[in-house]
Amino acid sequence: MRDRRYWLRLVAFFVLALAGALLFLPLAAGGLLMWGLTHVGCARSGSPDQFGLAYEDVRFTTPQGRSIDGYFLPGSNGGTVIVAPSLANDRGGDLADAAIFNRAGFHVLTFDSPTCAGAPVHSLGYLEAGDAEAAFHYLASRPDVDASRVSIHGFSSAGAASLFAAARRPELRAVSAKGGYHDLPVLLGVGRDQGFFMSLIAAGGRLGYRLSTGLDIEVLRPVDVMQAIAPRPVLLIYGSREVSLPGARQMLERATAAGVPAELWVVEGAGHGNYHAVAGETYERRLTDFHRRAFDIPDI
Repeated sequence: MRDRRYWLRLVAFFVLALAGALLFLPLAAGGLLMWGLTHVGCARSGSPDQFGLAYEDVRFTTPQGRSIDGYFLPGSNGGTVIVAPSLANDRGGDLADAAIFNRAGFHVLTFDSPTCAGAPVHSLGYLEAGDAEAAFHYLASRPDVDASRVSIHGFSSAGAASLFAAARRPELRAVSAKGGYHDLPVLLGVGRDQGFFMSLIAAGGRLGYRLSTGLDIEVLRPVDVMQAIAPRPVLLIYGSREVSLPGARQMLERATAAGVPAELWVVEGAGHGNYHAVAGETYERRLTDFHRRAFDIPDI
């Protein structure tokens, strides 16, 4: 017959195991969430042929020495728009917006996201800004591109990357960013009092980002670079149903205070990414007019 000490040890073991599980599981959940966001693989898609667009296959090199494939769509109005790839997209993943720009007369450059070019992880916008800078340098080397008339456009994580790139490269004349985050640590609750378990999930996310990318998640704050874009114009496009819309309003406030001629267009009824489907021709006109004004190109 087992004595009292045995049962006390057994109870103590279960208490410790339960306490460990209560600590480990939310930490692991946050870490796995971030692992999934940064290890996205590559979504292969179509080519400009599907949109009836003329194009050239191009390749350029990133600061990390990776070769990135792109599509260059020749235009006629003298302006060029870099369409940065969102998350796992390859060079054809954002061709719907590229086609809008190109049909309006702009040269357009699309290119592969880093995970489509062999990178093991995606940093959610911070390191990808370096790819956008490399795209600009490639364009500046082309005799058919006016390097003083290049702008950038991106959706979601590519919206953040576009803002980071514009803050680093004063040569970029304008930025349009759709549906991105303003401050990813804040969205994840890092450093905010939000209860025991949610705080552990946020801590796990922070650790997961560090282990995945080697970076502190604090770098993912586009709101903090808005002042560096002044005096160039910024267009923020968000749906009225997006959870990140309050952050967009904060970016607008920060930009305005810093002298950035920024505007926020809220597409009523839209969620994350379906702005064109909801707004139709208004979306096309709003987007292309913004970049035309940045280059002083007359309306057509």
